[in-house]
Amino acid sequence: MSNEIIKIKSLTGLDVKENEPLSKHTTFKIGGPAKFFVVVDSKDKLFKALQAVKELDLPFLILGGGSNVLISDVGFDGLVIKLQDSEIKVDNNQVTAFAGNNLKNTINQAMKDNLGGLEFAANIPGTVGGAVRGNAGAYGKGVGDYVAQIEVIVIGDKEVGLKVLAKDDCQFDYRESIFKKNENWIISEVVLNLENKNKEDIQKEQTAIDADWQKRCGSQPYDTPSAGCTFKNIIYTDDLVKYKDWETHGKLPAGKFIEEADLKGKKIGGAMVSEKHSNFIVNFNNATADDVVQLISLVKTKVRNEFGVQLQEEVQYIGF
Repeated sequence: MSNEIIKIKSLTGLDVKENEPLSKHTTFKIGGPAKFFVVVDSKDKLFKALQAVKELDLPFLILGGGSNVLISDVGFDGLVIKLQDSEIKVDNNQVTAFAGNNLKNTINQAMKDNLGGLEFAANIPGTVGGAVRGNAGAYGKGVGDYVAQIEVIVIGDKEVGLKVLAKDDCQFDYRESIFKKNENWIISEVVLNLENKNKEDIQKEQTAIDADWQKRCGSQPYDTPSAGCTFKNIIYTDDLVKYKDWETHGKLPAGKFIEEADLKGKKIGGAMVSEKHSNFIVNFNNATADDVVQLISLVKTKVRNEFGVQLQEEVQYIGF
């Protein structure tokens, strides 16, 4: 056992793994090993882990559900902190959840207390913290719309501290938030303002959304590993009026441009543009991270050359 592992255990009280394959912890099933790896299920444990990172001057990575990330083939040379589910707290119409809580589970638990509003997001994979960081959404809504406040662990120059942000401080935008601009601000706890609804009504609404989701997104490649949607949809502007017929909720689907560029089924190594849904790059045959990066670059170049549209990744690159 290395001295670093002994120090991390001493500072955190957590079980520490060494050279843990990150392909086991991402939906892409891609990624080299983490030098060190711990699992936390509370904001107190997360705080201790980040204090250890600061004291030992270690690079760190917060990993939630493992979607929307592409980890390099060489892995991560530091401490990977894997977040997992914890209990939620309900007070009137507010739900308090640890950042590692599964988003769908949190929505379903709130429903039992007759609290709704986030039904649109129940089919989005990942954690509460990840959904807030990326302002995940569907049907023209975002998770950020329902945030009351966020507790953040801040890794400063000299120490690790806490900061509480109100919704307006979070700078929510389409798939964006202030947390993407401040990598040393780690979401630890989220308070959501939900709507008082009858449980049966919430279930009916969720059933209708599930049916529509299946109709609209049923072609998504759930049977093949991916990170989720590879690219952000394009915000519709007047200079894109020629594509007006494609517009939904103020966005143009990235997958439509990729499909029209005749890239469905395009392969590099073990990575492929899904034949079911063009905005998914899938790991169909033991793809490497390099395979995926090359395919993303090819797709962006061809769409830009043919349509004058610059695609932007939803996928976060780690360890490159």
